[in-house]
Amino acid sequence: MRRTKILATVGPATQRPEQLVALLDAGADAFRLNFSHGTDDEHRDILRRIHAAMRKRRREAAVVADVPGPKIRLGEIGGGSVELVAGREWTLDHRPSPGDLRRVGTQVPSFDRLARKNDPILLGDGNVELVVVRAGGSKIVTRVVNGGTVSSHAGLFLPRAKLRLSVFGRKDRHDAALGLSEGVDYLALSFVRTGSDVLGARRWLERQAGGRDVGIIAKIERAEALGSIDSILRAADGIMVARGDLGIEVPLERLALEQKMLVRRANDAGRFVIVATQMLLSMLTSPRPTRAEATDVANAVLDGADAVMLSEESAVGQYPIDAVRWLARIAEATESAFDVRGLRARGTVGPGEPERAVAAAAVELAEGVRARAIVTPTHSGRTARLVARLRPACPVVALSNSAPTRRRLALVGGVMSMPAPVHRNLLELRARAALLVERALAGGSGPIVLTAGYPVEGRPTNLVTLVDSGHGSTAPKPVRERRP
Repeated sequence: MRRTKILATVGPATQRPEQLVALLDAGADAFRLNFSHGTDDEHRDILRRIHAAMRKRRREAAVVADVPGPKIRLGEIGGGSVELVAGREWTLDHRPSPGDLRRVGTQVPSFDRLARKNDPILLGDGNVELVVVRAGGSKIVTRVVNGGTVSSHAGLFLPRAKLRLSVFGRKDRHDAALGLSEGVDYLALSFVRTGSDVLGARRWLERQAGGRDVGIIAKIERAEALGSIDSILRAADGIMVARGDLGIEVPLERLALEQKMLVRRANDAGRFVIVATQMLLSMLTSPRPTRAEATDVANAVLDGADAVMLSEESAVGQYPIDAVRWLARIAEATESAFDVRGLRARGTVGPGEPERAVAAAAVELAEGVRARAIVTPTHSGRTARLVARLRPACPVVALSNSAPTRRRLALVGGVMSMPAPVHRNLLELRARAALLVERALAGGSGPIVLTAGYPVEGRPTNLVTLVDSGHGSTAPKPVRERRP
C-alpha cells in the first residue's frame, strides 16, 4: 500500500469522463478544482463528472474546491499575452480595455495606494519584475527591470505592501456554496495569514447545509503565515505548502527550509500536509520527469508529506495520466527504502487526552507484534488521524459508515478507508475487522491491532485489542486487551 497520497488538479486536459477514470486508475487519491478559472456551469459539470468517475470505479476520493482568495491579478491582455522588455515603462490602471505593450488593467480598487516609488512588483511566477516609478491618480507607472512574457490574469505581487483584503470574500463564498451543492469534501483557502482567517471560513461553513462535512485546507502562500503557523494548524484540517506564491514572498534560497519546517510542524500537530507546485513541471510537455523533479518528489516523501499535488501537469499538460503514475512510482520506491517511524510526531501525551493515549498504545502494540494493520472504527475520522500521526509501520485501516469521513481521509497519509456499518458489540467488530483486512490486504500475514469505543460504538475510543487475523477467518480469537 502506498502511504503518500496523490492530489491531481482537474482542468482542460483531464475533465472528460474517461480521463477522470484514468486518473483514478493511475493512482489519484483526490481531485482539486481551481475556481480561479472557469465558469459556474463548467465547475458544476466537472464536479459531477468527478463523482460519476468515482461511482464507475467504486472508489472514494477526496474532492477539493480551491477558491481564489484575495490575489491581485492583471486584466485581459490583447492576444492573451505580451512580451515586456527591460527598461520600458508599463502602466497599471483600472481601465477595462485589453492591455498592450504600454498598459494593462487590474481588478483591485485603490491599488495605487499600496505602492510607493522604488517598490518592486513581481508578475506571474516572479520571473518578470517591475519597479514603481510613480503611483497615484488610479494608476501605477512602472519600469521593467526583468522582462519576459506576461499573460492575461497573471498574478501581481507587491512584496512590500501589507494587503488587508478578505481572505474569504464574496467570490470565495459564492464558489464555496457551489462546491457544497456538488458535494466537495475540502475547501482550500488561498493566502491565509492567521488562524482567524480559517476560523472565519469555518463559521461560514457551519451555517451552510452540509458544511459540517467539509474540511478546510489552509494554503500557505504568504510570508506572514509562517509566523502564525501554529494558530493556522490549530484551526485547519490540513495545510498546503503552495511553493509558487510562497517562493515569491520568501527568499528563494530559504524555500526548501520553509517547506521542511511546515511539513514537520503539521506532522507534530496531527494535521495532514500537501506539498504542491511544480512537482513534475517538465511533464507539461515531456512523458518523463527530470531527475531533479524525481528527487524533489522523493524529498517531500522523506520529509513526511501526506500528499503531493499536481497542478498544471494534470490540468493542462500533455501527459497528465503519466504524471500521476510517476508520482506513484517515485513515492512507492521512496517509502520502501526508509523507516517512516523516524517521522513520528514529537511530544508526549498529556493529561486529559485519552484518545491520544489509545492511539499511542495501538501503535506501540502494532510494532511489538509486527501487526498486519491497525484497524480504527471512526465516525469523524479523528481516531484514524491520531494513529496515522504516529507513523506506524503498518497501514491504518479506517472503518466508517460515513462516506464524507472516508473521502476526507483520502488525503491523510498511510490511511486506507473502508465502509462498515455500526457494530453492535466487540465480538462482531473483531470478526468484521479481520474479514475486511483480509480482503483489503490479501497476501499479507500477522495479527491485527483494533481500536474501539467500549462497550458500544459511539463511545470515545478507549480500548486497544489484538486480533488474530486467522488468514480470512471470520471468528478471530481475542489475545489481549488494553484499556487506558
